[in-house]
Amino acid sequence: MKKSTFLAAAGLLLTLQVGQVSANNLQSARSAIESQNYATALEQLHPLVRDGNADASNLLGKMYENGWGVEADEEEAARLYRLGANQGHLDSVTSLRALQNKAYAIEYARLLPLAEAGNAEAQNRLGEMLEFGQGVERDKNAAFDWYQLAADQGEVSAWHNLGRSYNFGTGVEQDYAVAEQWYRQAAERGYTQSLFFLGTLYATDHGQDQSYSSDIIAYAWLQNAADLGDRTARPIAERLLLKLDADEVEVAKQLAERYKARYISQ
Repeated sequence: MKKSTFLAAAGLLLTLQVGQVSANNLQSARSAIESQNYATALEQLHPLVRDGNADASNLLGKMYENGWGVEADEEEAARLYRLGANQGHLDSVTSLRALQNKAYAIEYARLLPLAEAGNAEAQNRLGEMLEFGQGVERDKNAAFDWYQLAADQGEVSAWHNLGRSYNFGTGVEQDYAVAEQWYRQAAERGYTQSLFFLGTLYATDHGQDQSYSSDIIAYAWLQNAADLGDRTARPIAERLLLKLDADEVEVAKQLAERYKARYISQ
């Protein structure tokens, strides 16, 4: 047998042996948890987590979440779940989502009476939780209703959320013109997310302003969003410039400066 072949075979054998040891230790940890022998479980799991074993980090996360042999620490549990989730470990993703939903459910219960009493900030936040299913079953229609209540009281973030709702037809019939109205209203109060969404509205040819080409207007909005730190906006703005000729590029940059003076530098 050639030396290289021998080394490869030896390496494979060692990998299999290490994998079997890890599997045995993981099963030992599970059995220890079932018998409430938490000290043994911790002893088995910590080295596996250091080695990047996603099953182990998920299991150790559950120990911290539930206070099994350790002081309950949901932040540490979330950190451990993320270790596995970042590797694409589905059980870790599920554990992290369940932990987040538990916190969301507490938040929802706290905010509901405030929203019902007319607190606009709470109304807008409830709308977001209902729209995205954070700690509560998704209900896009109810989300839109809460946004509308908050918007009627002048909650700027709710203006933006109404713009999104009309933009994508979420809980209401899609209407790009109304979406732009709400986005602009929020942008005029300095709500920077609306700059990005206005840019994408024009980049997809759904904007209402016909004074310039859609690409020029899209660039003006997106460049301002990028200047305010939106990393997604910057590459889109740069690609839009590539579609413009030299004269159009100058017009687009001048328009971006005018938007900056109106919507940002106030």
